[in-house]
Amino acid sequence: MDRIFHLWYYLRLWTSAAFCSAYCRVFYKFRRIKLGKKIVFIGVPFVYKFPGSTIIIGDNAEIRTSATSNLIGINRRTTLSTHHQNAQIKIGDNCGMSGVVIGAKESIIIGNHAVIGANVLITDFDWHAIDAAARNKGESSKSRPVTISDNVFIGTSTIILKGVHIGENAVIGANSVVTTDIPANVIAAGNPCKIVSKIK
Repeated sequence: MDRIFHLWYYLRLWTSAAFCSAYCRVFYKFRRIKLGKKIVFIGVPFVYKFPGSTIIIGDNAEIRTSATSNLIGINRRTTLSTHHQNAQIKIGDNCGMSGVVIGAKESIIIGNHAVIGANVLITDFDWHAIDAAARNKGESSKSRPVTISDNVFIGTSTIILKGVHIGENAVIGANSVVTTDIPANVIAAGNPCKIVSKIK
């Protein structure tokens, strides 16, 4: 019985991936979202693209949105959004993400072979102004670019805030809040996120 369920589950994933990937490739082409080759979508992400902004997804990316497509659990749709005409989101080749929210007012760049765990939030601005008077007028905060380098692994439910650079091969522990730069080749975790150990 378990083997039958196993086969059924992966057949369902494959069917969803085939349908959603074909749909997204056609739909996003009309939205002027640049897609690389062999991208797999399991479920359909929500994409808000500010006029004049740029969203690029590299080759062989795998983006999961369906609630059961990742057994660690996805509690929301993958969402990519730009919030200014000059904003950009660039996702490199061979990246994977599940239920990830990325919001860019300026620039969020993700390198190649990045693994971004379920329900991660990445943003380069605070969405609402710190000053109460400005916030009451509907103004948002200033932005600072976010860069995630090649081969980074970001654990589930992590929050990455504006101005952060994460170096190559770094691993960010689950539920971390990243507010400052993380160097290459380290394991970092916590709130605020700090270096735990080096990767040998």
